[in-house]
Amino acid sequence: MEELRSEMLEMRDMYMEDDVYQLQELRQQLEQANKTCRILQYRLRKAERRSLRVAQTGQVDGELIRTLEQDVRVAKDVSMRLHSQLDSFEKKRSRLEQENEELRVRLQDLEVAKQVLQQELDKVRSRHRSGSVETEQGWR
Repeated sequence: MEELRSEMLEMRDMYMEDDVYQLQELRQQLEQANKTCRILQYRLRKAERRSLRVAQTGQVDGELIRTLEQDVRVAKDVSMRLHSQLDSFEKKRSRLEQENEELRVRLQDLEVAKQVLQQELDKVRSRHRSGSVETEQGWR
C-alpha cells in the first residue's frame, strides 16, 4: 500500500513539473507577443502622427520622401537592367530559333539524301544478287 502511495505521489510530482514547465513556456510566449504588440502599436502611432502632420500641413516628411526617392531609383535601376536582359534574351532566342530552323531544313535534306542513298544501295544489292544468281546458273 505504501509503495502504491509513493508511486502516486511521484506521478503527481512529474505531472506538476510538466505543468510548471508548460506554464513557464506559455509565459515566455506571452511576453514575446506583448513585446511585439508594443512595437507594432508604437509604429502605428508614429504612422498616424505622420499622417496627421501631412494632412494638416500638406508637407510630407523629408525622411519619407528620401526613402521613396531611393525606392524609385532602385526600381528604375532594376527596371533598366531587366529590360536590357530581356532584350538580350530576345535576341538570343531569335538567333536560336533561326539556327533551329536552319538545322531542321538541313536535317530534312539529309533525310532525303539518306533515302536516295538507301535506294541506290538497295538497287546495287538487288543487281548484285541477280548477278550472283545468274553467275551461279551459268556455272552449272
